[in-house]
Amino acid sequence: MADIPSSALAGAAASAVVLAGIVGDIAATLPVSDPTVSQAVGRDTRRVIRLLAPRVTAQADVAAIGRILAQGVQSIARVATPTDASAALYVAADLAARAYPRSASPVLTRAYRYAQALGTGVAVVCLGEAFLAEARSAFADRLSGDRARARIAAAMDASGDRVAALLGQEVYGALNQVALQSGAYLAQEIATLRPVVNVQAQSARPSTALAYALYGDPARGAELAARNAAGCPLFLGPTIEALSPSA
Repeated sequence: MADIPSSALAGAAASAVVLAGIVGDIAATLPVSDPTVSQAVGRDTRRVIRLLAPRVTAQADVAAIGRILAQGVQSIARVATPTDASAALYVAADLAARAYPRSASPVLTRAYRYAQALGTGVAVVCLGEAFLAEARSAFADRLSGDRARARIAAAMDASGDRVAALLGQEVYGALNQVALQSGAYLAQEIATLRPVVNVQAQSARPSTALAYALYGDPARGAELAARNAAGCPLFLGPTIEALSPSA
């Protein structure tokens, strides 16, 4: 933000422009099952940037922008592939939380807390949808599910104090409930998945041979090659990562 807004409302309006850009980027880049949703969110974010933010004169105007951006995030998140959505939304949440003006002036710093609250509100929506997307994702193994749970916990740890300070305990509690319930659901789901193990061989071997030795199915050689990002799938090893042949 090149210009230094002179008041709380001006700061919030400046933040609204940046936040609309963040949501608009998600709409433009995230693959979705229904392109009309992306188009509608794109129109809304452009309206915020060109019409609504420049005309902010009251807190109600800022609240209206916040609702538009929150609805845009939710709309995009729910028509996107869950794994794509969660990754994009974590990034967007971090950007949104930092989308406010800065000043060395103590007076303006206090005034800009309104802009911080707006950005944090959009970040909360991004995080909540990211947690839900994690819970909707399909995981191939227990390790992937555990990593999703860790991402949820890390995001809450990083954002919890800020959310409580700027938006209050009620909002923090709601977000924390989404995190807890998503994590609990994942725990149930991944309990049914197989763990990942490290396989040690004396030398590199064809992926089909390793797959036959592990699973009795040479066709799963492609799975092993993909899991280990093999440059030459013909030979793998001597140490590889594999889905455990038993639970």
